[in-house]
Amino acid sequence: MLTLPTHGTCFPEDLPSLQSLVREQQSCIRALREELRIEKLGRERAELKVKDLLRRIFGPKSEKLNALQGLLFGAASAAEQAAGVAREALKRSRAALKRVYSSTGTRRTSPENLPVLETVRIDLPEEQKAGLVWMRDEISYEQDYQPSQFFRRAYVRSVYAHPKRLHGPVIAPLPARVIPQSKVGPGFLAHMLVSKYVDHVPYYRQQRIDQRGGLWICDKARVRYTEQCALLLLTIYHQLIDRLLSGGYVSADETTVKLLDPDRRHKAQDAWLWTYLGPTVETIVFQFSLTRGAENPQAVFPKHWRGALQADGYRVYTSVAQSRPGIVLFGCWTHARRGIVEALKSGEQKALLLLREINELYAIETEAKERGYTPAQRSYYRYGKCRPVFKRLKARFEELKRTELPSSHLGEAAKYVLNRWSQLVRYAKPGYGHINIDQNPVESQIRPTKIGAKNWMHIGHPKAGWRSAVIYSIVGTCRLLEVDPFAYLRWVLPRLAAATTQTVSGLLPHDYARLHPQHNTS
Repeated sequence: MLTLPTHGTCFPEDLPSLQSLVREQQSCIRALREELRIEKLGRERAELKVKDLLRRIFGPKSEKLNALQGLLFGAASAAEQAAGVAREALKRSRAALKRVYSSTGTRRTSPENLPVLETVRIDLPEEQKAGLVWMRDEISYEQDYQPSQFFRRAYVRSVYAHPKRLHGPVIAPLPARVIPQSKVGPGFLAHMLVSKYVDHVPYYRQQRIDQRGGLWICDKARVRYTEQCALLLLTIYHQLIDRLLSGGYVSADETTVKLLDPDRRHKAQDAWLWTYLGPTVETIVFQFSLTRGAENPQAVFPKHWRGALQADGYRVYTSVAQSRPGIVLFGCWTHARRGIVEALKSGEQKALLLLREINELYAIETEAKERGYTPAQRSYYRYGKCRPVFKRLKARFEELKRTELPSSHLGEAAKYVLNRWSQLVRYAKPGYGHINIDQNPVESQIRPTKIGAKNWMHIGHPKAGWRSAVIYSIVGTCRLLEVDPFAYLRWVLPRLAAATTQTVSGLLPHDYARLHPQHNTS
């Protein structure tokens, strides 16, 4: 850095030398000011980078440590950072290609199932095609839209009479209607249910949309139609419960749903949708209840049932497992991680080490998936890789329990994990390779119900909640199987209307997916 002369410096006596010295010192002053300005800009840039990093770390949008956090706190080396960035870029490119190309590796063509409602013929002017011979027609398609097209189906039945009038006229009976004495077909009913429970469109909005398409059916009639469809689908619902339990592995969770209180006008109360996912049998079942008590899962799991139950730390699941000796209870590392993330948001830096260890557990899961391990291979791979991580984690949590206040975020996180330690680490033992590390799959299936609640806001009456549970179970299972729920409902509703006790089997979404692979939505 440039410096100015000190106080005791001798100055020259002749004027030219003195002027030269002044100019030199002025140049030094300008250089010093430039250096100070550059330092100030550097400090401002550093402050902006720190603020951006803090926003990335403690922002409410994500709980996952990203590459910048790992670089700052030593969670990964420079090579690991580069590899992580490359993996993320590869994932984004693959996702973009998947949107453009089909599973066969070719660009998606115009859908062949769309009808051609309008044909526009474009020809050359007469003077340009004079003397030419027609070869062929070049056809180009474009996809367009017009308001929803409803139609009427006419049933034409011949009436026959006896020539001597020995009996009354004879006519062929109508086929079984989904809703007796109604004038709506299975296609409209499937459209109505999918609009409500998949696209989250309330009935009063459906009424307005369909009216623009030329059909007017009031929202009250739609409610009646929904109840009668749900009564038919109850058979499928109970078969889904049987299939769920046959898998031997159930992930359970519950979520609140608003319910209009019949005793208090215009007031709402909380009800619950209990959710049970069978990952190995691709089945999901919802259960509606006014309470959050143990009687709800107890009604689903028979006392003789044997299998794995994965749940969060809610005490009801522990009591269910204790009352049914055949149930083996597993914990969820996502719920254990949430308390640590809350501690990190509060500025407790000790949480970073815990998050790094938990991320290592998830890295083990990712590597096993990328290698294509079978459940048996995954169980032994976990057993060898996870034990040292578990040892370090338990030691850190026990230290936090001794040193942190019980009411602090880290203290509560340590209490949560240590109280459920055996359930959290059980998934990594041999023989449990089919068990997930967390409950993220079942929580992703709950998400559509929360999106729908933002539109229809509440369930109108306590006696109406079971309908939502039945239909959410049907469309949720279709989503797991990647089956078009509209196509399935249009297929199954008339068959249920005409079914007998002997013909009611073979109508699950799994049966439809096997019989109609062309309706796969992937």
